[in-house]
Amino acid sequence: MKNVLLAFLAIFISSGISTAQDIILKLQPDEHPSQERNYRFDQVLDARSKTEVGKLFDAQRKTHNLTFNGKLAEQTLALYKSKIKPSHTPSHLILVKIHNLDQKETYQADWKAYKGEIELKLGFFLIGPNEPEHLVDFQSKTNYRRPINQPHHIEPAIQKLFENGWKYFDDWIRSQSMGNRLLAKKVRINIIDPVRKSKADTVFYDPDRPLTWDDFKESPSSLSSFNATIFSSLSIEGNASIENGEIVQNIEIKVYMIPSQSWVKHANSYASNHEQRHFDITRIAADRMKAKLKSMDTDPYLFDAKLNDIYWDAYREMNRIQELYDQQTRHGLDKEAQEKWNILISEALTGNYQSLDSLLDKVN
Repeated sequence: MKNVLLAFLAIFISSGISTAQDIILKLQPDEHPSQERNYRFDQVLDARSKTEVGKLFDAQRKTHNLTFNGKLAEQTLALYKSKIKPSHTPSHLILVKIHNLDQKETYQADWKAYKGEIELKLGFFLIGPNEPEHLVDFQSKTNYRRPINQPHHIEPAIQKLFENGWKYFDDWIRSQSMGNRLLAKKVRINIIDPVRKSKADTVFYDPDRPLTWDDFKESPSSLSSFNATIFSSLSIEGNASIENGEIVQNIEIKVYMIPSQSWVKHANSYASNHEQRHFDITRIAADRMKAKLKSMDTDPYLFDAKLNDIYWDAYREMNRIQELYDQQTRHGLDKEAQEKWNILISEALTGNYQSLDSLLDKVN
């Protein structure tokens, strides 16, 4: 977002400049900040391509470099800090980048005067645990005209530009505090995990609707020594909204099998149970993921990364349990091992993970 503020200043200063030395500029902080805010200016970076602000002509038509002598960043920080009284625990730390501060003036013969322009461009960023997040830009210009024999002292105009920059940012952050995701203070998780109706191309997990061999539609692989194969998996989908400065994150969990990638050679009830238990394991992995989601740290800065980690941890755990299940039952051929897994899986489906966790610990 950008804002362009145009102002016309006609300031006549009677003081003269007789030598072509640099003019050192300075920003003046406020003495008594009176406005309390829930943010704090923490850092200012001078990102300009040149250190000079511009050049000013004196009465003898000599030019003088305008400069902050390398102190623009610290003076800007002091000025902006002086504008507010941060709360004891500010929610947001702000970085300001000075992209451009440029002054130019030209002689107008018909007016026997100089016409000048000062331009300022700032970027405001939110400081977090990772790279600073861009919030908003401010860009403004100030025009002036002065007689040739009355050099303009430019400090007040630059001071006003920087003050306008703060005012613009302050108005912006207050207007955005309740609806901008970057400014949210916390995240509220809403987990959506209903029993879904299956479709022709997708069978969703339903405890009241066990798999049937009609769900295995792929032609059996002649190269495989297995009697049956099921493709089951889990996924999460989400969308977020902002309510009163809080991120409401909807997380939709899906547990499903794909008929077009699942097949059987010799259909029987024993083999059906083995494949159903594969599907149950996928449901268990989703349930364990859901428990972690409910207890996760909801710091807005870290939320997306933690959500991603929890999902991939669950996905890897699902695959690990599936492989262990097939390894120990020898893909269902070991009936004694199969019965042990039947009990373990049934317990885990009720939320009792003691046997499963004990087994996973042993094979670590």
